Amino acid sequence: MKVGELREKLSKLKKEEVVKIASEFYKLIPKAKKEDYNIDEMVNNPSSTKKKKVSATKTMSLDEIETDVKLFIEHAKEQYYLYSNKVIPKKERSTWRFKVKRWYKELTNVKRPDANLERQAEILTDLYELLCESCGYNYFSAFDTFQSIGVEQDDFYRSVITLLQESKGKAATVEKCVRLITDNHLGPNTMYYMLMNHLLETYPIPDLKYKAIEIIEQLLKENNFTPKITNKKFYIPSREQFTKEMQNNDLTRLGLRLYLALFEIDNGIEFYQKHYYDRNSEIKLYIMIDILLEKKQKKSIITEINKAIDNGIEPRKSLMKLKKIIEETDELPQYMPSNH
Repeated sequence: MKVGELREKLSKLKKEEVVKIASEFYKLIPKAKKEDYNIDEMVNNPSSTKKKKVSATKTMSLDEIETDVKLFIEHAKEQYYLYSNKVIPKKERSTWRFKVKRWYKELTNVKRPDANLERQAEILTDLYELLCESCGYNYFSAFDTFQSIGVEQDDFYRSVITLLQESKGKAATVEKCVRLITDNHLGPNTMYYMLMNHLLETYPIPDLKYKAIEIIEQLLKENNFTPKITNKKFYIPSREQFTKEMQNNDLTRLGLRLYLALFEIDNGIEFYQKHYYDRNSEIKLYIMIDILLEKKQKKSIITEINKAIDNGIEPRKSLMKLKKIIEETDELPQYMPSNH
């Protein structure tokens, strides 16, 4: 029903009937919406046709943003936006996403009157890391924190590293940019390769890629992951061991991608085989082949699958299908074949 039709129908009803319908409509409007659209004022002054003038949003100073963001991070980690408390009023607990969205917009504005790229990068980095942490811990009621603020995690990451690189230079920020990938949780709609590819796009020259590989080698040593050898069929590692293994493997995949971007295919595969760990050798093979397929390394795919077979590894059906397609057509499929 259109508004005009509604007006016509209401005009034909008795006063008590209109009152009853209006009351029922009012009950259906959520409290937050009543406040957003100032419904009570509309009821109190129905004859007023003047719309409240919306003033332009005042630009926040960096001092204000930094203070607000620090307090927000402190309150989020105390779970004040998740559970009842006396610090954050109930009606404000669902508005955090609007605050974050505004801070994001303010901080990514490199032409703001009080622009200070280094300071903006630091504040935005702190905010990004908090949102990543919320993907692993319950800080907000949202299923996907980044989706809630209307900014995908990989886009937020790209904004952070852009500010970091513009404020301090690309070579000086390699370690921080890598750590922002490997040291943080992912949201349900984000994959590590998405963040890795964004970082690689910012390293157009070989020197930056070699610098990144050097940093990755250093971080692998710092992580100091040592596989626990066990004959148990089912083994559940400790939280610390699991974290070290995941970081080891994330760093290794990024290292492989960097070598492939340098067209040093053999060095990349050697690096991967040396550092990547999985108790199941076939899974380790599959992950490597999947990256080689993404980077269109046809010859290396055949070579590595054949090597694995010679070493007693039985590749899954999808890998054998991929091998067969390449051998018969000399073409690479766009995607990994199904495992059925």
